[in-house]
Amino acid sequence: MSKGETPIAEAPEGILKTKLALACRILGTEGQDDLDLGHVSVRIPGHPERMWMKGKGLCLSEIHAEDLVTLDFNYRKLAGARAVHGELPIHVEIYRTRPDVNCVIHTHPLYATAFAATRQPLPAVNNEAVLFAAPLPYFDASTDLIVKPEQGRLLAETLGDAKAVFMKNHGIVVVGESIEQAVARAYLLEKTIKTLFIAKAFGEPAGTDAAEAALKEDHIFGGDRIQSIWETLVRMLEQREKPLRLLEELLRKG
Repeated sequence: MSKGETPIAEAPEGILKTKLALACRILGTEGQDDLDLGHVSVRIPGHPERMWMKGKGLCLSEIHAEDLVTLDFNYRKLAGARAVHGELPIHVEIYRTRPDVNCVIHTHPLYATAFAATRQPLPAVNNEAVLFAAPLPYFDASTDLIVKPEQGRLLAETLGDAKAVFMKNHGIVVVGESIEQAVARAYLLEKTIKTLFIAKAFGEPAGTDAAEAALKEDHIFGGDRIQSIWETLVRMLEQREKPLRLLEELLRKG
């Protein structure tokens, strides 16, 4: 975890749920909305086998704290007005396998989803790509929805100790020790693949080698950098949402 991030175990419930809703809206407005599909979850502090998760029926970009559901790792909904996404096994089985993970993201961003169909290695074509210099795994046991526990376990096994996994013809799963870290990784993974797409239009891109990539990751993304990325994404979201809030206020005033 980077310096400055709020440890999950120390985050008050309301703050953490608000942060999870912000994470959903950030990802949605940054190009990872896919109608009402995609979901993000966070492990509940003090209850390591429970989570809050985006409820079903809304876009990521529409989510607020009241749209979250509370679930346990026995696949039971404990609270929340909304229905549960069918791909709950993605979250449950990764949390069971990875005690270091406190946030799980599954989305269908356009560029990453297209790239996941190719099984190509992801070269370090920009500074952000050094986060993924260790080859990301590909889940290709199925391209269907992950709706059964055994599918979730196989996905978690494929993920291993990586930061993310490509799902063939489907999308991505990104994990982190915190909401901030997982969101930053998801955002930067899509940016990296967009950069690769453009670079290929000019020719065959050359990436940073593994040794230099490791050094770059340490000094570019160490310290407070992940927290800074999160705070920047929050400010960008606020700027996008500000006109809507102003319009809602005008409508309330009649």
